[in-house]
Amino acid sequence: MTTKGGRLSLRKFGLSSLWSKDSMFNIIILGSEDVGKTALVVRFLTKKYLSEYSHCTSFCYERNISINDRILPVRVTDTSGKESFTSLKSKGLLEGADGYVIVYSITDKRSFVKARELLKLLNEDFGEEGQPPMALIANKEDLGHYRVVCSKEGQRVTLIYPRCTFYECSAAQEAQNVESAFQEILYQVFINKEQKRRLSTFSVLAPRIQNPRRNSAGNSTLNSWWRRNRPTTEHEIRQDRTLTM
Repeated sequence: MTTKGGRLSLRKFGLSSLWSKDSMFNIIILGSEDVGKTALVVRFLTKKYLSEYSHCTSFCYERNISINDRILPVRVTDTSGKESFTSLKSKGLLEGADGYVIVYSITDKRSFVKARELLKLLNEDFGEEGQPPMALIANKEDLGHYRVVCSKEGQRVTLIYPRCTFYECSAAQEAQNVESAFQEILYQVFINKEQKRRLSTFSVLAPRIQNPRRNSAGNSTLNSWWRRNRPTTEHEIRQDRTLTM
């Protein structure tokens, strides 16, 4: 069931025509430096943990991921955390995103403040109605003895944004919560894209409803008959009223 590079083949699942590479599910990872963004992504994609990473720019991973018994092509863009939201936007690195994962460390208050700011900027950028699915992930749960941001603080932030979920986990310690967090955001993205696709299909296929008063052949005939048989003189009008009474 695999192709070169260990990727699952869409064709063997009979889904190549339904979700092609043109229908890539794009997830952007945002957050401060050293909060474990890359560790979380690698843990989710490979179930492994590497303690050190050395990339100074944004990096993309592409995999076919099973979501709700469907194999979906997923692209995860892992930003370095060195660039501002404005800089990422101006370079086009945020274009085409279907969902966002914002990461902070429970041991770093400044990273939490930045995460809140990123959520606010995304909300302002899209507006509440156009806001894509988002997830706020509090990483480094295994370092609870160094905790400076409590879980309730993160939960309170996500209550402000109706399409944002909250997870607290540890890329270093276990994979279950990491898996759950990414599976949830990808599922929400899938649902969102499905709804948009159906609305788009409906708008194309829906028949145009003609104005029955102006375009209906039946009404046109009725109007002609009414104009032809309508009483015009005062005598005809009185006679017409007498007949109708």
